[in-house]
Amino acid sequence: MTLAVLLVMLLGTGCGGDHGGAAASSGLASSRASSAPAPDLSGNQSVTQERIAWGDSASQFADLYLPTERSGLLPVIIMIHGGCWSASYGLDFQAALAQAMAERGFAVWNIEYRRLGNGGEWPVMFTDVAAAADYLPVVAQNYPLDTSAVTVIGHSAGGHLALWLASRGQISQGDPLFKPDPLAVDGVISLAGIGDLTSPACGESARTIVNQRAIDAAQYRARLAISSPIEMLPTGVSSLLLSGTNDGIVPSNLAEAYANAAQLAGDDSEHIVIAGADHFDLIDPAYMDITLLEDALKRFTAP
Repeated sequence: MTLAVLLVMLLGTGCGGDHGGAAASSGLASSRASSAPAPDLSGNQSVTQERIAWGDSASQFADLYLPTERSGLLPVIIMIHGGCWSASYGLDFQAALAQAMAERGFAVWNIEYRRLGNGGEWPVMFTDVAAAADYLPVVAQNYPLDTSAVTVIGHSAGGHLALWLASRGQISQGDPLFKPDPLAVDGVISLAGIGDLTSPACGESARTIVNQRAIDAAQYRARLAISSPIEMLPTGVSSLLLSGTNDGIVPSNLAEAYANAAQLAGDDSEHIVIAGADHFDLIDPAYMDITLLEDALKRFTAP
């Protein structure tokens, strides 16, 4: 069932900027205002964290967060950090969110990968993200992970990679990013993510990750077709996109455009605009209503 676009009003302040409750863009279709509960920080489980190498490079590892009180196999979140695809930013950027989700009973696989500036130039960044995800069945040999219940959360440039990871089943054999039998994911949450690599978000970086300067127009279009999520619809994977009205880095109209395109293609996609939130509030557990994320993930993996 196609999901409606919502406008969520959050009260209070966070660490990322002014939270004055700015109005949502008037371009949002089928929107309705609602009052969200205060952020739910009641996750009462302690959490363990372990760093695990999934490859041989210095940037090929992940932090695995597990709740200590558990029974049976745990649903898994693949966490992908942002930072304009740059080596200047790492997975610690989303450590607090990873911790918060593990406190609520999820196993969180917070991945690192090679990025622009440390070997992540085309096509390495994409193949790294894919390999980190596909390593989960190996990790599950030693940890209680339910690899049949996997979702993805990414922020900013990591939101792009999260949407891409959910889309890669569309890539044809013979394309440079094709990989047989990719790990299936049940849903994806993009937090201020970039679903269109032709957008101006992150400046030149979106063009740099596909190495546009070194290729002709036809090659550029071919690379966008396998790397820009809005070009890879439909995916058959449900998506939730969150934006903040005070986000000056990735404006909400980018997520709206992706959600609209996904719905038109036949995918379940929902866009939520959080009034007053800036770019970084969306990964701040002290600001965000974590229950909103938790409920979406449970909905994605429901039988």
